[in-house]
Amino acid sequence: MPKIDRPRIDYMPGNAASEALALAGDMFPTLRMQALIDKLVINGASALHHQQWRPPALHGTDRDRWRLPDDLIQD
Repeated sequence: MPKIDRPRIDYMPGNAASEALALAGDMFPTLRMQALIDKLVINGASALHHQQWRPPALHGTDRDRWRLPDDLIQD
């Protein structure tokens, strides 16, 4: 699909998503931010579709209250 036909999505991540992006950036240091987000979205959708991964419970619609699972938090 040519770039001109692609939808533009502006993304303002919540706190937990920002932390997850930083963690993923450490895992894949050579990827630009957009490529990293694409990789995470594609991998996440695939894992959910194939039920190979159980996503964390993110209750409600207030993204600022969402938190990373304890096993992902770096000290």
